[in-house]
Amino acid sequence: MKNIVACIDGSKLTLATCEASAWVAQKVKAPLTLLHVLDKATRPVVSELSGQIGFGSQEDLLNELVELDELRSKVALKHGKQLLVDAEELAQVRGVSDIHKLQRHGSLLDTLMDLEDELRLLVLGRSGEDHSTAKTIGSQLESVIRTIKAHTLVVSESFEVPSSYMVAFDGSATSDKLIEKAIKTPLLVGLECHLVMVNSSGDKSAAFQHASQQLTEAGIMVTERVLTGDVDSALLDYQEQQQLGMIVMGAYGHTKLRQYFLGSNTTQVLIKSSVPLLLIR
Repeated sequence: MKNIVACIDGSKLTLATCEASAWVAQKVKAPLTLLHVLDKATRPVVSELSGQIGFGSQEDLLNELVELDELRSKVALKHGKQLLVDAEELAQVRGVSDIHKLQRHGSLLDTLMDLEDELRLLVLGRSGEDHSTAKTIGSQLESVIRTIKAHTLVVSESFEVPSSYMVAFDGSATSDKLIEKAIKTPLLVGLECHLVMVNSSGDKSAAFQHASQQLTEAGIMVTERVLTGDVDSALLDYQEQQQLGMIVMGAYGHTKLRQYFLGSNTTQVLIKSSVPLLLIR
């Protein structure tokens, strides 16, 4: 059985990530893997000038830096293991029984690519431990979303179990696939659905009505809304007005044109949203 993978790093979003992943694992009845990745440390390199006139002490200083770096790595490893233990305890309290802890060295993206065959849904925070402000996304998040083929749930500062969600529809062929996959996603079963499109016209209107019909025929109660204005602002304003618990969008497109239009909107929603964003692949 494929796993729910939660990426934890000790940042202020770790608690929300743990809460969200526990909910997902319970909702879709899948095992939960708690993942902590330690980036490879950059080791100081002894200069070719070491040993020359005026540079004789450099090698000793660099050796001290290497020792400090090794100590820091040991502390980070210990800290990561404790994070995994704490996350496991929280998931157990939330009712998850099938839990695995995994700690790896390397980059987050490379690790997730190694795990991709056994990955059902990925849960991670919007900003990582190297980001101190809330309105940013983690340095690796965009590359992970563009690369990993599994659905991804991105959480912000806090997590509450959603009772409703908004599907952001843009009338494209990719959006048609989004609707088909959303219907089949167990995570969305039983939640109130709002189908929303910004700046509808012509063929987009017909596609919007067809999407609504698909959802209705699948037994989903749908509220339809067509908005105007800037895509990201219109979507986020509607979410806030209706107090919707989650936003569902298509992940970044594969062509440069799709990445420019869809990618820019998705990134802005990622940065500004206060509720989880489910990116469907």
